[in-house]
Amino acid sequence: MEVEPRRAEADGSGSGEAEITRLCRTLVPLAAAGKHAEAASTYRWVTRAGTGAPHRYSDHALRLEFCALTGNEHTGIELLSLLDGVGDHADAVDRLEFFTAAAVLTRRLTETGYGEIRVTLDGPYDGLTLRRLHQRMRAAAFVEAEELDEREHTVHFTEHARRKMAAKPVAEFVPLLPSALPRVPILPPPELPPEELVVRAEIHNHRCEPEQARACLAAIDTVPDGIAPRLTELRAIFFQGGDTEERLRRAAAGFRRQGDEVRFLLNQCWLGLWLVFDDQVETGVALTTVAAARLRAGTDDAAACWGEYWLAHVLSGQGRTTEAYEALRRGAERAREAGDPLLLGTLLCLEASLRNGDGEDPVTTVELARAATDAFIVGNVGEKAVEAVEQVRIAYERTGSLDELDVFVEHLLSTLPVGGPERLRGHLRQLRAMSLIGTGRFAEAVDDAYASLGVAASRGKDTVEHWYVLVTALHGAGRYDEVLDVAPRTIDLLTGLPDWDQRCRWMYADAYRALGESSRAFDEYAVLAEILEKAGDTGHSYISASMAAAEQLDLLGYGANAADFYARAAEAALAISGGYVAATCRNAATLSRLRSGDLDAALTALADAETAVHAVKAETAPAREHLVAQLDHVAAHVLSAAGRVREAARRALRAAETFHRIGEAESARDVDLLLEQILLGDA
Repeated sequence: MEVEPRRAEADGSGSGEAEITRLCRTLVPLAAAGKHAEAASTYRWVTRAGTGAPHRYSDHALRLEFCALTGNEHTGIELLSLLDGVGDHADAVDRLEFFTAAAVLTRRLTETGYGEIRVTLDGPYDGLTLRRLHQRMRAAAFVEAEELDEREHTVHFTEHARRKMAAKPVAEFVPLLPSALPRVPILPPPELPPEELVVRAEIHNHRCEPEQARACLAAIDTVPDGIAPRLTELRAIFFQGGDTEERLRRAAAGFRRQGDEVRFLLNQCWLGLWLVFDDQVETGVALTTVAAARLRAGTDDAAACWGEYWLAHVLSGQGRTTEAYEALRRGAERAREAGDPLLLGTLLCLEASLRNGDGEDPVTTVELARAATDAFIVGNVGEKAVEAVEQVRIAYERTGSLDELDVFVEHLLSTLPVGGPERLRGHLRQLRAMSLIGTGRFAEAVDDAYASLGVAASRGKDTVEHWYVLVTALHGAGRYDEVLDVAPRTIDLLTGLPDWDQRCRWMYADAYRALGESSRAFDEYAVLAEILEKAGDTGHSYISASMAAAEQLDLLGYGANAADFYARAAEAALAISGGYVAATCRNAATLSRLRSGDLDAALTALADAETAVHAVKAETAPAREHLVAQLDHVAAHVLSAAGRVREAARRALRAAETFHRIGEAESARDVDLLLEQILLGDA
């Protein structure tokens, strides 16, 4: 059974920080003891508690260490963004702990085949490979340790750092979210000969699996002459830079020396494409066209098909789509004859993609993309199958046939064979989750959303859409505690997508509201309102966020501050001719002023509310009556507090009569109770 750790102090007090530190220290021991559910729950909680608040670097270090030692290395990469400030941190022990934990994390990432991945970080570490970052972190940890040892006349810190950085995993994988899966291995089997590694890299290249291809290439130390040109070409493709053209030409020369005409011509196809995108269009088009024609005339079916594929890329880039389609048609016919599902699917999928991009007949495009999907399922090529399904989706959306898309997705999910491409299965569940959300079936969408995120993340393919869909499903299903676990990560990913960002921030704030955490809810509503205001968007979203922030302030007992937020919302509403909303806000602001204990301010606010309510003309009669009754109810409260009992009773009686007449029984009961209190002198 999952155990939820005790909540720390909500006000960020010292005792709350101490609780966070204590819980962080339990993370690795819990995992080591096999208490994976409790460890994951604790990790989620300390991560949530630290959102938006500064905490000790040693606490972040403990989270880093936990990720490194429980199969969650890629989750830990997010924490490396804190490196920008750690060097200036005042506490030397905290600096040591963070550098040490970062060294452990980057070591594990390097050991699992990701050492050549470059990281995007602020500050001096930006652009380093994980392998190089590991070296830097290890060196920095020893520098801090040696300085501490010198000051304390001991060797304790150096030994501590050495022991920590040699730590081995305590668990193969601790799932941090439901349906989370361990990272799919990318390393090739150990001690394979270079020739086999090159073959594997070529296969991964054709299957659109670049990380696995790079891992194979990185594992090659000695380079036999026989594979040198192939290795040079692959490294040029997968580690592109300013010398890519030179390396491709060097590989071509090697193929010529070996008398390997087919590989030479395939190299020329790729080189031509590179030259086109390097603004050497005329040379590139000619190179690929000639090479593809010579491959077409040869007897190697696979090579001829790849030639047509690269030719289509080059031609379509020049707007010669008719010729590109013809090249793909020739290639597909030859791939069918050769019985190669990977090649057939690749050619069909590219044509579907081009046709979608060119706005061609969507019916034909659907047929091509569905045929490509079938071919990739036969070949068990997950990444390419996802690409083909995306082309199906785009084509169906172009025709407005979303029901047909749903049928297609359900059919594939029900017929996908056991052992078939899991990456495709995950993507189909993502599409189904989106469809379920679109029809308001949020609870049904949650499992699909979790599962699709888990599969995608296990391959490093999770996108902002995966996270956003999950937040939306959880919020709609009322699973607010889980919203708090995944929304911060989603918000971090939503930079540059203001519509989704604002919607996600609203759901995040609303989850806190629903859980009764008014202080955090107010913080998030206020942040959203500020973001909208800075963006110049003071329309409906800004008004809603400001009103929601005011409601939470009222619950917290900050009536004057709540009234200020209501006033801002009212002004914004008036600016967009939202008189009804503005009047509602003025009514609410009046009560907030009264709750704050400032009677004079409440009487002034009441006058503003009277003006705002009576200015509303455009609404339907029931809506106007509701608004006037609301004003009378508010006025009764304020006038009673001011000792103007007769006026208060008259306004309360009128409010009660109106609410009864328009069928708002609950509001009527509230006013009846107030009227009774006024008449008895208890109000």
